[in-house]
Amino acid sequence: MNNLKKHNFKLNKITKSCIAMSAVMLAFSGYTQEQKAETEQSAEEVELIQVTGIRSQLTQAVATKRDSVQFVDAISADDMGKLPDTNVAESLQRVSGVQLERGIGEGSTISIRGLSQNVILVNGRQVTTAGGRGDKGPDTLESSSYSMLSLIPSSLVSSLEVSKLPSASQIEGALGGVVNIKTRRPLDNDGQKIVASATGSYNDLSKDNGSEVSVYYSNSFLDNTLGIQVAASRASSTFQEEGLNTFSGYSYDTSVTADPNEETLVFNDMRYWEINDKREKTGLNAMIQWQASDSLELYLDSFYSKVDSDRDRFWTGFWTCCGYENTEISDNGVLTSASINRPVQANTEYAPAYMEFTSTALGFKWFAEDWEVAGELARTDSTSNSQQDFMRFQTAEAAAVDFDLLAGDDAPDVIFGGADLTSPDGLNLAIVYDNTSYNENVDTAVRLDFTRYFDGDFFTSVEFGGRANSFETDHDYVARAITPNFALTDLPQIYTMYNNNNFFSGDGPAVNHQYLIVDKNKWQGCTTLSEYYDEAQAAECATTHDLSPSYNITEDLIALYTQANFSSEVGGYAISGNFGVRYVQRDLTSEGHSEDVTTGVATPFTTKVSHSELLPSAVVKMDLTDDVVLRFGAARTLTFPDTSDLSSGIFVRGDFTANGGNPELDPFVINQIDFSAEWYFGESSILSAGVFYKDVESFIVNTIQPRDLPNYSQQVFVEQPINGESGTIQGLEVLYQQAFTSLPGFLKDTGVMATYSYIDSETPFEDGRGNSLPIPGLSENNVNMVVYYEVESFGMRLAYNWRDSYLGYLGAGDNGVFYESYQDLAATANYKINDNVSLNFQAVNLLDTRQKQYAAYQEAIQRNVEFGRTYKLSVSVNF
Repeated sequence: MNNLKKHNFKLNKITKSCIAMSAVMLAFSGYTQEQKAETEQSAEEVELIQVTGIRSQLTQAVATKRDSVQFVDAISADDMGKLPDTNVAESLQRVSGVQLERGIGEGSTISIRGLSQNVILVNGRQVTTAGGRGDKGPDTLESSSYSMLSLIPSSLVSSLEVSKLPSASQIEGALGGVVNIKTRRPLDNDGQKIVASATGSYNDLSKDNGSEVSVYYSNSFLDNTLGIQVAASRASSTFQEEGLNTFSGYSYDTSVTADPNEETLVFNDMRYWEINDKREKTGLNAMIQWQASDSLELYLDSFYSKVDSDRDRFWTGFWTCCGYENTEISDNGVLTSASINRPVQANTEYAPAYMEFTSTALGFKWFAEDWEVAGELARTDSTSNSQQDFMRFQTAEAAAVDFDLLAGDDAPDVIFGGADLTSPDGLNLAIVYDNTSYNENVDTAVRLDFTRYFDGDFFTSVEFGGRANSFETDHDYVARAITPNFALTDLPQIYTMYNNNNFFSGDGPAVNHQYLIVDKNKWQGCTTLSEYYDEAQAAECATTHDLSPSYNITEDLIALYTQANFSSEVGGYAISGNFGVRYVQRDLTSEGHSEDVTTGVATPFTTKVSHSELLPSAVVKMDLTDDVVLRFGAARTLTFPDTSDLSSGIFVRGDFTANGGNPELDPFVINQIDFSAEWYFGESSILSAGVFYKDVESFIVNTIQPRDLPNYSQQVFVEQPINGESGTIQGLEVLYQQAFTSLPGFLKDTGVMATYSYIDSETPFEDGRGNSLPIPGLSENNVNMVVYYEVESFGMRLAYNWRDSYLGYLGAGDNGVFYESYQDLAATANYKINDNVSLNFQAVNLLDTRQKQYAAYQEAIQRNVEFGRTYKLSVSVNF
């Protein structure tokens, strides 16, 4: 089945559905009012019960959404360390319209309404990883395990808020939404509070145990006007991935058939691999909050997080090429099976990496009669470093290789003939890579906000203010590539035996159960074999800096805004909202080099660009009844391109072709409208539906353009990103949440939360055959469902997630690489031993779903991996 099918999405039908739903909500609200009257009548007879646990989290989330004027969804933790998922990213997928991308074994990054260009805040201030915007961290894979959301320990989080349509007073930069990660504040509690937990975990694929310890302490002094808090978390875990993957993917080959004009889609680089990733995650949060007087509050807030990763990757493989026999070709032109003679490989990669950031803010709030003034000075320092040591053992002679893509459940059958990868005889050390990547980002921001309050019948306040932001990113890269082709028997014993008798649950080729890899204890980078290198190889190993891929980018931004807030009554209905405009100006300086591969000469290349934009916005909230709310909003939003796309660095080949970044890219700009109807029919119950439409003025696409470069006598054709054509994104979001307190028996202690979203897009993206492609990372259909049972001392929760297939990226041969639909099930259970001690159990990835990927057509499988289930047991004390 070809997944390039277009869908004709009719926004007006969805809008009519939402209006119809709002009418139904209004009708039902009469019943709700009767219920409320009965409740008020007997209020004096009812004992006040404080709801805690799962229901408390859902109640707080509903209250946040209900009270906000903006389009906001929230996830709350009723106490420290009780965010209801493994990490921040996995919790966010419970929000309608949020889609999760997985790294190795856990959620890592998100898209909001199909867009990955989102803003991440910690306690209201922007935080960014070391590579700048769009950075996925120091990862050698196409997926990411080191995003900002994976850096922040969930045990330190109090709540998450997702704003999908920004107001003028909110920070710019979010095309999908703004995620605000909130920690607790010390004056939220009176007096001393201590929470501590210890967790043990087990992964059934890696067979390794993990652990996590977290501690939270807060106290208040001077009649609860001075508060301090310290929270710390330390976790150790091992993630594992096993299965089929690739580096080069598929491309078109004209040598498969006798007709030289007939192209066949061929899997170039088939790899069966295992990844073992041992991670240490540290998180610290400290805050001082001082209510200096009735009118002045001061605070100092600092957040630190670091992930250390020690990743090993081992795989067997071969490069598909030439002399095809016994071929089978699908109706879509995919080579599904063949026999060839090729050298066979046993590969080793050791890739230690770390990523860390420190974000500190000093701020104040001052109140005086009708005025409020708030200010903050914030600085975030992020660094990352990765080392890639990649070594390939390869047979000196070609072997008979047979492969069949359709042999099993998307697990191709591969036979390496007489090749022996368990003995050094007949094996060469073919490739040595010793690469280093370093990133540093410094983000300094100062903001000042003023609010003037009114007692009028319409306007409640006017806000105005500004924010200045300096954003500097350094990227340094060193690539050492050596092709020694040494016979292993002529070298010291640098190898050891790899064993995994149950590789990929038995679905992988038998050769993957045992083969030679490089001994980690004996490998010290490319210098390990320096005495065996010739002059050119020794010079390559001594390389200390590559200029063309390295760059320095500085962005200075100034944003000014004004916003009017109102609250009134029209036709007997309460309305509230705001309207305003934000002005953003950016000055960019991008420093890089253009490097000629034939001469090795690198010429400094600096580009300066300025850009400004006006961003109007407005939102109206109407309370049709006490329980039914309508919202309408419109905004113009922008974000600037990924930092790596703004590099001035250009690598020029000998034929006057080159590739590089493009600092002259204009920002993404979107004009957006939102509408929602919401029925709040209980303290923790809601039924809502909303539609949205985003008009994207320009997408960023890759193209080849002639450019005049210094020291070149003719124009150079540079492959680089440019601003392309426009497109649209549109969708429907539904949320249903209810506590079944009116049901009989044990059912009164149950509840459900479910979300559904449908998102469609029209873009200028096309594959190599001219087929239209959607936005990468966008699943049309997404479902989340949570069911729970909770009594005073015990609670349990099942959380299910399913997302439709989606485009991952444009791969080799200009083919769209798609992920198949994915489902996930997680379970938690908690038992409260007494007021101070509780136990918690968590099971993750219970369905053990394999993550599958294909190129253009489903028979062109190119990725199929599994991660295993993870179980966690923790004990928490609270006093």
